[in-house]
Amino acid sequence: MKIEMRTDNRFLNTLRQLGDAEADALVDELFLQKRQGELYTLLQQSEAFLSATNSSPIATFILSRKKNPEWYTKERILRGQQVFGEYASEIMMLLGAMALPYCYAASPGNKALYLSDKMRQSPGKRLLDTAKFLIGVSSPGALTTNNSGHIHINKTRLIHAIARYHVKRGAWDMTWGEPINQEDMAGTNLAFSVVILLGLQQSGFVLSPQQKNDFIYLWRYIGYQLAIDETLLPESYLEGYRLAQVIKRRNFKKSMEGVELTKALLNYYKSVVPKDQTLLIESQINYLVGSQVGGYLGLKRNTFADRMTSFLSASKEVKNFLLPHQSTFEAMLRQHRLLQDTVTLTIGRSK
Repeated sequence: MKIEMRTDNRFLNTLRQLGDAEADALVDELFLQKRQGELYTLLQQSEAFLSATNSSPIATFILSRKKNPEWYTKERILRGQQVFGEYASEIMMLLGAMALPYCYAASPGNKALYLSDKMRQSPGKRLLDTAKFLIGVSSPGALTTNNSGHIHINKTRLIHAIARYHVKRGAWDMTWGEPINQEDMAGTNLAFSVVILLGLQQSGFVLSPQQKNDFIYLWRYIGYQLAIDETLLPESYLEGYRLAQVIKRRNFKKSMEGVELTKALLNYYKSVVPKDQTLLIESQINYLVGSQVGGYLGLKRNTFADRMTSFLSASKEVKNFLLPHQSTFEAMLRQHRLLQDTVTLTIGRSK
């Protein structure tokens, strides 16, 4: 049965009032019982440890799997993960330079990120956590041959519910909707799928229609497991692009929160890349997200850096278009381990 996507303002406004009922109910009950320490501890534990924790509703939730939808096809999930494996390094670069900035441009959704402090106070740790999630759900077999991908998803659902619990007890205005609501979660899902595909295309890579649609299908399934309303989960790249444009039109604007979140991200990048590359970071992000979104994020223009970025990017696009592409999955894993070491070292120095 085909699920019709709805993009009318009245429906999307309704979904802005909804979070994740199951995860929110569990977190509310745990805080009421003053069991948040147990919650935080189990969120850090392995599958083996959680499996041995028989009586905990937290472990039960993390290890659970939603019943697969009628449209579930294992082969398409694996094909979507193969696309990730093929372009893994490029996708991880686009995550930090394009997808996350896109999320920061959406207001009032970005207010939840801003008010939770974590994206501003420790952007390296937040970037690492997001990268871990992306790898955890996108690596071949993670959602089909083992349970690791679903554990990443369920932990993320609980982390979102914890954020909602705390943010609503602070300076949150409910006229903005629920923190991390259905529309905002759908927008993030599109940032990790549609926007990433746009970034690959902009980088000179040519993906077939099937590859694009399989990658969208992978994120449709991830979104379903994240408890996003199915009417906000596109069936194809074209449908996802159209929904992304609707959400962009409804939510993208310049805001203090978006500017500050972007500034924290830029400062982190400048602290970890070689000094001679820091000049081009802001221009590279602006090049990828476009001048309109870059303006919303408060990205500064630098004529020399912008021209240099355009020249280098155009040269790389031609190279990517002309030369055969080889899988960058293993290279991505090495880069990820390096990021882990860098963030761990930085956190250790700050203590």
